[in-house]
Amino acid sequence: MRATTTVGMLAIAIAFTIAGCGDGEPEREEEPMKVEDTVFGDLIGTQDKARDRTNAAMETHRKALESQLEADEGAPPEE
Repeated sequence: MRATTTVGMLAIAIAFTIAGCGDGEPEREEEPMKVEDTVFGDLIGTQDKARDRTNAAMETHRKALESQLEADEGAPPEE
């Protein structure tokens, strides 16, 4: 029983010693690539264009709706 305990303690001591050995500083990782520089770059550009067009259409609709509401309420139209 004693031999097993001693061997186990020795194994733990060796494991801690090996774990303590290592580089002082971790290696610096490379910066990730920009999405535009990958194969997905075209897809991102397409999404941006679609989002911009949608936002422009929504803004136009919002202005038309506000103008109609002002006219319905009797307020002078804004120019």
